Order: sequence, then C-alpha cells, then structure tokens
Amino acid sequence: MRAALTVALILAAGPSLATCPTRADLRQGIVLVQNEPTFIRADIELRPDGFQEVRLIRDADDNRSVVSLTYTHPLAPASRTEGRETRLISYDADTSVLDALPSQGDVTLSATETSGTGSTTRRILFDHTGTDTRSILDCTYDVWTVRMMEAAADGSIDTREVTYAPDIGAVLSARRIGPDGPETLYDYTWIGTSADVAR
Repeated sequence: MRAALTVALILAAGPSLATCPTRADLRQGIVLVQNEPTFIRADIELRPDGFQEVRLIRDADDNRSVVSLTYTHPLAPASRTEGRETRLISYDADTSVLDALPSQGDVTLSATETSGTGSTTRRILFDHTGTDTRSILDCTYDVWTVRMMEAAADGSIDTREVTYAPDIGAVLSARRIGPDGPETLYDYTWIGTSADVAR
C-alpha cells in the first residue's frame, strides 16, 4: 500500500519529478507503472546474475499479488515465482541471440519449463515486426515490436506482441493476440528511477 501510495503521489505531482531512465540506471533500478484498469508497478534491476523484476499487482477489487521474475534476456524469462509456485525456464541456445532480432528478422528457441508438476518444452518464435519510438511522460525510447509465438506439444499456439525498449532493457507493453482479437496485458504509462520513487 505504501509503495502504491508513493507512486500515486509522484503521478499526482506530474512528470517533472521523474527522470528518463537509461540502461545505466538499471544497476540502481527503474520503475514502470500502469494505473488502470489494473494497477501494476514493475521494479526492474540489473544484478550480476542477470535481470530481476518484481511486479506488484492490484486489481479493481483490491486483490493483490506479487510476481518475481528473473531473465537471461529482457525478452526471455528464466524464472517466474507467484505465491508458492516457481517455474524455471531454460533455453536451448544463448538468449543473447535476441539482440540481433532487427537484422535477423526472427529467432526460434526451445524453452523447457520446470515446476513442481513436471516439465514441458515448447518452441518460441520471436518475430521482429518493426521499429518505432514510444513516449512515456516526457521520455521517448526507440522500441522494437516483437511478436512471440509459443507452440506447445499439443499443437496449440499462444501469441503475444510486446513493445521492447532495448536502450533500457525493458518491455513497455504486452498484449495477447487471440482468435477474438488483441487483449492488452499491460501498458505502462509512468517511468522513473528507483531514486525518483524514493524522493
């Protein structure tokens, strides 16, 4: 509650309190916030063992949850913990190959997910569909649009499209592409450093 109130006060004060984070700020941490329809605050930090993210989520009914993620690459999670469940994800190749998406066009990786219920392997196609710029408050970043299609063993395909800002190593928005059209999963509208939030 205190963290949400702190961000709410910053947002009420206007964008002038926030700086425009760069990748260098990841060592101290950057914060991304979506206020509606579901409140999401994502704290992202680059540590010696990789990217770490903690998402605080509060829906309209005041149900709250915390999701912790680690990444081998900002587009490739290595673990996800929600509640008492942890899922570990390993890839069949070095995920730094995703840095070459604009020149390669697409990259396919196999991902093996292990949890308390066993393990599953799926193929993921990362398709670079374009480059653009994205503004949040007074900050503007070069972004890639990446469509990720995950093929499960039963033949089903889960498709998501993300807006990725390589200069800060963060996904700024994500949506699921289903048979009934796109569904927004999150779309951040506030960005700042951890120091901004601590003021």
